[in-house]
Amino acid sequence: MSEPVLVDRRDDVAIVTLHMPEKRNALGEKLYSALSKTLTELQDDLSLRALVLYGGKQFCAGGDLSSMTVTPLAMRQAMGVGHRSVRALVGGRLPVVAAVEGNAYGAGFSLAMACDFVVGDETTTFCAAFGRVGLTPDYGLLWTLPQRVGIAKAREMLMLCDPIKGEKAHALQLIDRFVESGHVFDAAVALAQRLALAPPATISTTKAILSRLPLSLDTMLAWESDTQSLLVRTNDVAEGIRAFAERRSPRFRGE
Repeated sequence: MSEPVLVDRRDDVAIVTLHMPEKRNALGEKLYSALSKTLTELQDDLSLRALVLYGGKQFCAGGDLSSMTVTPLAMRQAMGVGHRSVRALVGGRLPVVAAVEGNAYGAGFSLAMACDFVVGDETTTFCAAFGRVGLTPDYGLLWTLPQRVGIAKAREMLMLCDPIKGEKAHALQLIDRFVESGHVFDAAVALAQRLALAPPATISTTKAILSRLPLSLDTMLAWESDTQSLLVRTNDVAEGIRAFAERRSPRFRGE
């Protein structure tokens, strides 16, 4: 029996593939448990600099309704496992690029929106399908979606549950990089490799504060002072300054 989540390394980029095509990567216990464990472990791997989240030709059909738990206690426990994936994607130190082909419905939509960047094509289709079965949006979608599209448009998507596809999804900022069909995976890996060249502390601290928005101006300014005071003495900052003076690309090492 194949593993529900596959991990492939390309130097300092890890590609995490949801691998239950027979269920269109619907999130049953086997898949969401493996994904949570994988994402948590990869965020702790200091040799990595970026992640790609991929689902093949059908990104994720949402929750696996055929195996969904029906007791409040079991549901709460299942949500706790899934929330570890959301925290790893949104607040983890590594930048994450979602490579989304085909359908990203329900919790699949949520997973994509929890990533830092989304790459898609004309086949990419998002749908907040929770209302179709009487559930509330989960996996962080009520937090991530308004940040991308605004409260009014998020309300429309979450309440009407209409599919949003391709160029329209790009126009609504659900897709950051819209590419030709068949090029989603390669474009996502290329973007992750570019992010891997960035100074790790800049990426991780930026993600940390964005995951805590909204903040007051005074809180934000205090955070800026604290963070910059720590980073200014790092080797990466010194390298960035040298590279700027020498008119070359910096080589950041996470030091």
